[in-house]
Amino acid sequence: MPGLATLLAGTPPPASQPTYDREAHVSKGSDDSPLSAEEELTLARLALDEGDLAHAAGHVAGALTRAPTLPEAHETLARLAAASGGGLDLFPLHQRVFVGVVVARAHLLAAAGQPAEGLELLAAATGHDRSADWAGVPWVTAPDLPERLDPERVAQVLMQVCATTPDPVPRADRAPLMPYLTLARNAVTVHPEHALLLGAASALARRLGEVTLAIRWASRGVRAHPSKLGEVWLGYAYRSAGRTHEALSALGRAVGHDPDDLAVYADIAGTLADTGRLDEALEWTDRALARDPTFDCAVHTAHRLRFQRDGDVAHLVALADFVRDHPDDSHEHGDLAECCRSRPWLGQVTPAAGAAVAVLRHALAEEQHGLDATPTAGDTGAAERAAYRGGCRTRAAGRGGEGGRP
Repeated sequence: MPGLATLLAGTPPPASQPTYDREAHVSKGSDDSPLSAEEELTLARLALDEGDLAHAAGHVAGALTRAPTLPEAHETLARLAAASGGGLDLFPLHQRVFVGVVVARAHLLAAAGQPAEGLELLAAATGHDRSADWAGVPWVTAPDLPERLDPERVAQVLMQVCATTPDPVPRADRAPLMPYLTLARNAVTVHPEHALLLGAASALARRLGEVTLAIRWASRGVRAHPSKLGEVWLGYAYRSAGRTHEALSALGRAVGHDPDDLAVYADIAGTLADTGRLDEALEWTDRALARDPTFDCAVHTAHRLRFQRDGDVAHLVALADFVRDHPDDSHEHGDLAECCRSRPWLGQVTPAAGAAVAVLRHALAEEQHGLDATPTAGDTGAAERAAYRGGCRTRAAGRGGEGGRP
């Protein structure tokens, strides 16, 4: 659902929205701590019994946020749907929408025969917080689900998930994303020759560490329908597997499909540089810049590689100038940060050192020690400093001590 990710909120919607009672939004216990999923469901059932469906919906949304796969939460949601003619009106998508509302609506859409729309909402929730197991529910991983879905819609959902996940996803963070990989497996089984689906499935598998599977799916996609995007997916899969020669071959074929896509030139340059072939890499960035001197991917890659080759900080200055003058890049780049990381005065301020600095530090420490010390008979300098510090206070007290005159 376009734009939904930017609307998701991590807290319940304001009290002005008619689907929620304010008590439901706050969702606090007597000790001002958030309610648990079980407590939310208890309140939801009470509201259901009283016929207060909006109040019940708020608590169900809260429960799903805290425990997205809890069977009791889904049972209560089903009760709410049965009592309200489907329940979709209780979970509308407003300008700022609580993630629990999005997830509840996704499940209701699936139950109403609109699983593609439901998957898009779950993918949006994953983009909002990929640490939560939003998709770990039976209907998402059911083997027969893809039979009721357009394979292109499934591919779009998988790409939506990929767009908000790193490559690769850290091993400890993969579990909540595995239901999407199961969906991809099931969809590829049902639609084995759909090139876009195979490529998107490959991209997700690659991010989740299934590199061999990613290569297999991307290869099948290219065979089913050769295309630039298919070759790029295949090239990335080979690159993740450390098979640089095959990766460069695939990316080269991608350029053949579309010589004007300069992002692929930058990909080839980056891949060559990763193997130490800087001169060849810079030839590819030069080719891209000859076509468009302001193409952001090529500019960032070129300056990074030039700095990597000769260490001249002028390349980073030029890149910083480019970043300042072109705030609307096609996507976020990390080249400048990567070059500056851990480098004195670029990525960090180098602490002062040396004999002179040590002497100054010692002198300052001694001075501070003296200022804070209690005067003794043998420390006349400290006594004088203490007297000076207390002198203003003594005189100020004296002025106010004669008849109370200021």
